[in-house]
Amino acid sequence: MVNVVVVDDEERIRQGLAKLISQAGEQFRVTGVFASGFELLEQLDKQEMQADLVITDMKMPNMNGLELIERLKERAPRSRIAIVSGFDDFAFARQALRYGVEEYLLKPVDKGELEQLLRKVDECLALEREKELAMREDQLGLLLFNEAELLPKQLRQEAGKALELSPLFSVPYAVYIIRSNMPESPEEMLESAAEGWLQSWKLMAGDDCYALIVGMNCADHAESAREIGHTLLYRLPPSFEGRIGGSNVFRGASWLREAYRQAELAIQHAWYDSGRRVFADYSRLPKRQHSVTHLLVLLDREFQETMTLSDFARAKEWIARWFRTCKEDAHPWTELREGCEAVLAFIHRYANAKTADTAPRQPRAKACFPQRFPDFGAFSISFLSEVEEQFRVLQESRQENRAIETVKAYIAQHYTEELELNRLAEEVYLTPSYLSKLFKTETGETITDFLISVRIDRAKDMLRDRSALKTYEIGEKVGYADPAYFNKVFKKVVGCTPREYRDRTR
Repeated sequence: MVNVVVVDDEERIRQGLAKLISQAGEQFRVTGVFASGFELLEQLDKQEMQADLVITDMKMPNMNGLELIERLKERAPRSRIAIVSGFDDFAFARQALRYGVEEYLLKPVDKGELEQLLRKVDECLALEREKELAMREDQLGLLLFNEAELLPKQLRQEAGKALELSPLFSVPYAVYIIRSNMPESPEEMLESAAEGWLQSWKLMAGDDCYALIVGMNCADHAESAREIGHTLLYRLPPSFEGRIGGSNVFRGASWLREAYRQAELAIQHAWYDSGRRVFADYSRLPKRQHSVTHLLVLLDREFQETMTLSDFARAKEWIARWFRTCKEDAHPWTELREGCEAVLAFIHRYANAKTADTAPRQPRAKACFPQRFPDFGAFSISFLSEVEEQFRVLQESRQENRAIETVKAYIAQHYTEELELNRLAEEVYLTPSYLSKLFKTETGETITDFLISVRIDRAKDMLRDRSALKTYEIGEKVGYADPAYFNKVFKKVVGCTPREYRDRTR
């Protein structure tokens, strides 16, 4: 709608212009017809009139068109202005253009030129409204989705001041957050549910949710906000699956972020519910019995005891019990995530202590992010599966460590024999290739290198303690029948021949 005001000291002309404007289309409305600029300014001062476009005569007594334009630029800077004149006076036209008028029309006004002017103003206003709407949405999203302390103070103040002019914030309001479990976007069904029911509302899309800001009557209170949340859930189609969280009632755009925070805490509480569609109200959230930190201290104490004894079954029971307590207290997602990360860190820390360089892999990141799951049930399956996987890897690691220790013990007892890889693999029920790779991974050396080190250590002991034995006899006793080969291997490992070593240690 374009609101047009006509100013002309000749009644016939101003009434004629008003008639032509009314005939140009229903989107054009004449909101005032005045015989002088003084009459128009008087109404503007009283704020009793809307004027998107002012069409004024140039030559009028007491106050001409140029003087009126100058006054309008001060009092109604957003109004567009067009000049009509019975004189083809380029001096007036040039001066009017300096003031930024939309058009300079000659009397008698051509109907086509007038309609062209009106359409031009209509298009400009529509473009301005789109820009203002986009800016208003940017400002709304800025205050709604961002922590106040992270925003520049001036930007925050400007956004708040601009939003205060919006009808939505001229009344009390509440914020509702909607998270859908469905793969498709619920935007259309949310708009359909609000349309025709809520008088003042705005739907904003977040990263993984929608925020609905609902304006209320001045008489509305917390009970009304709660009723709106339940009614919204009822008005959504039966196919909707998800959660809705509602805030308390606030007034003023500066409270947007706090209202959003309350709605977010409410929806996180609803997330623990097993229902298909759940609404939670911030004002009725129960107080939590324990903090996650307190629960972790208790868990760590019990966990350390069970893990020290390698009682993995009992350790998993303790974790499951801790997890159930988290559900009962309905901890916010941030606390729950930190707690779950700490639990997996407990397991990983123990694994590092026990298995050195072969600790289980780092846990999957998704397993510790509640907001990535539709409800607690789905998150529970993922997290406890990750716990189970970590213990499985840890159990396998312990079994592999035992296998390596068994092989080492076997070599220590049979180092004088010709040891084959197949024979060692049979001792621990592994394939030769896997045993070879596992031994290298766990110990940092090959089985052959380990066998050599055992034989040479035994040879060094005999060279020091059994002087009656000749060096080739010692070589035979540690598994080297060929004296030359024994000398070669000994010198490579120790840095000197067996004889030289014996002379040094006497």
